[in-house]
Amino acid sequence: MMKEILILIFSWLLSISLMLKYIPKERKRTAHITFLFVSTITWIYEYIAILTGVVEFPFREFNAATKMSFSLYYIVYPTFGVFFIILYPMEKMKRKIFIHFFVFALAITTFTFLIDKYSSLIDFIKWNWFVSFFSNIIILVIVKKFLNWFKKELV
Repeated sequence: MMKEILILIFSWLLSISLMLKYIPKERKRTAHITFLFVSTITWIYEYIAILTGVVEFPFREFNAATKMSFSLYYIVYPTFGVFFIILYPMEKMKRKIFIHFFVFALAITTFTFLIDKYSSLIDFIKWNWFVSFFSNIIILVIVKKFLNWFKKELV
């Protein structure tokens, strides 16, 4: 249990400090909207995964309130989403965009599977690396589509 608490504290501190240090002042509004939207999308994703029985969270912050992990899906994964949007290539080169999607989906998937292997924060029951990777790509596409729509509404 102590290992899980240390992982969560480290994840919180790293996520918050990275966002405070590396989000430019002029992009904070985009970062806020991205953070909130990714939190919403990952909540839906997590809820479906729990209902279908493909994942469990043996260690949870709010054990009596929910079967979901708060920190991972409301702090850590939204931070990945914020940096996905902030670092998104401005050039329309398909190769750079493909690599960007690939790297971020791979990073999220690797982080998740390392947490599964070395802690009891996540327990994958009927889940594998490929399903996780492709579902992360789908989530990133949804996030990018939403931000494109949101920015068009601002103009």
